[in-house]
Amino acid sequence: MTMTIKKSGNSGPDLAFSINAKVKAAKAQFGKENVINAVLGTLADDEGNIIALDSFYKRLETMDRGLIASYAPIEGEKAFRETVLDLLFEDNRPDAYMEVVSTPGGTGAIRNGIFSYADIGDPVICHDYFWQPYQKMCIEFDRDFRTYNFFTKDFKFDLTAYKACQDEALKDHDRMVSIINSPGNNPTGYSLSDEEWDDVIKISRGAVENGKKITLIIDVAYIEFAGDGEQKKFFKKFSNLPENLMVLVAFSMSKAYTAYGLRSGAVVGISSSKEEIEDFKDAMATSARCNWSNGVHAPQLILVELAKDENKGEYDKELASLKAMLKERADVFVKEAADHKINIIPYFGGFFAFVPTDRAFEITEKLEKENIFTIPSAMGIRIALCATNKKDIVKLVERLAFYMDK
Repeated sequence: MTMTIKKSGNSGPDLAFSINAKVKAAKAQFGKENVINAVLGTLADDEGNIIALDSFYKRLETMDRGLIASYAPIEGEKAFRETVLDLLFEDNRPDAYMEVVSTPGGTGAIRNGIFSYADIGDPVICHDYFWQPYQKMCIEFDRDFRTYNFFTKDFKFDLTAYKACQDEALKDHDRMVSIINSPGNNPTGYSLSDEEWDDVIKISRGAVENGKKITLIIDVAYIEFAGDGEQKKFFKKFSNLPENLMVLVAFSMSKAYTAYGLRSGAVVGISSSKEEIEDFKDAMATSARCNWSNGVHAPQLILVELAKDENKGEYDKELASLKAMLKERADVFVKEAADHKINIIPYFGGFFAFVPTDRAFEITEKLEKENIFTIPSAMGIRIALCATNKKDIVKLVERLAFYMDK
């Protein structure tokens, strides 16, 4: 017997944080230099210490305590919301009405998007390599989470599977939500091409012509680590969409600003209808008020400061360094995997790489006995390149290949 309602308490502990607890215990027992931690999506230096950008945290350390302690507006500071649009889209703004509402990280954006744009029992579709909280949110809110095959045999986005899932979802429903995590997908590192985005929009347009309502939620948490500007071109494709095709973009400060624990982000609405975008803003602000009330104030103010011309160079230099570090690690991983004849999902960017295998739990259990920690799933093994130095990546791949051959 339990006092909680079943849907709130039956999902069990989060796997990543459970394994990270093992990492901490192993470090305490064997020393952190003897432990390979490829678990959490946090950037770490070559000694395994979490990276916190000077440009961000020196402003937090010197900020007036009254500002840190104060409430932000429910929808977020106006300057923050304008800055989000500038930073997110750069020169790739779609020809559309847009609004921004602050959220506690990208998670809050996805949460409110699911809650406000899918009703109880409505379908929420997603590729079958996905971040587990998407599904957990849908279970908690009684939304019908469904997945489709992400990849074709040659590791391209499976558009046939996507359309089939969409069509099936809308057969008995008037609306649905589609979550796509790209570029730099978690857990695979995959990014949809511009041509694949064209096809996704074409497929969606075909459905809404019949009066159905579709909301695309695009999770771009890793966008700054998935290219050098070209990865944002796809945003322009959300111009002049039908009124019943809405796009929500989940913006996060966790990754590119190393502000994981400060929980700041935004949900960006894109629509061809002024009425729909006003309704979006009202709905997002209402959900915010009913759940977390206000976003954290300090990160909003810091984002605005870092975007100013006199400060931008300082931040951009640090971000470029992080991106270069991650690319070097990814290059090592891709090369080592190829040398050891390990098949991986094509890596385009982001914090993670992925090795498909149906023996993931068996293999990772053996790796853990050597103090090498990764994340297993039914689909394969996720490796946090963001947290693993090049030397450890070489060893990780060598031991992974050893157990995959056994």
